[in-house]
Parts: sequence; structure tokens; C-alpha cells
Amino acid sequence: MTYAEAFELVQAGQGRWTVQNRGSATVAGSVLRTQSGFELRDLRDRALGVFDSIEDGLRFLLRSARR
Repeated sequence: MTYAEAFELVQAGQGRWTVQNRGSATVAGSVLRTQSGFELRDLRDRALGVFDSIEDGLRFLLRSARR
């Protein structure tokens, strides 16, 4: 399964997206656009990392979910 098959992005304001599990629509996290890149946060609003692209962040999230 790829990140595009697993997740859907929902606009949550300027430079903000909610990451939802595709199919169930449960929230998996959020993405914020920052000066450093795209910051991925989990459900508890903890930063998981800053990535060069949203796609890189979603790939990381998918790999983390498989563990």
C-alpha cells in the first residue's frame, strides 16, 4: 500500500492539512507548512519530523504505522 492509497489530505486552513485514513476517515495526524519544510504531527499534536515535501512526511507516517 502506498501513502496515496492510505491517506487523504483535508485542507484545514492556510498551510495546514489534516491527514485522514482513506476509507475510515479517522484522523491520523496533521501537516503544517513551515519555513523549514512540512512539519508532521501526530494525534497528540507532537511533532514527528520536518520533511522536504508532504509526500515524504506521509511516507514516513505510513512506515511508522506498519511497525
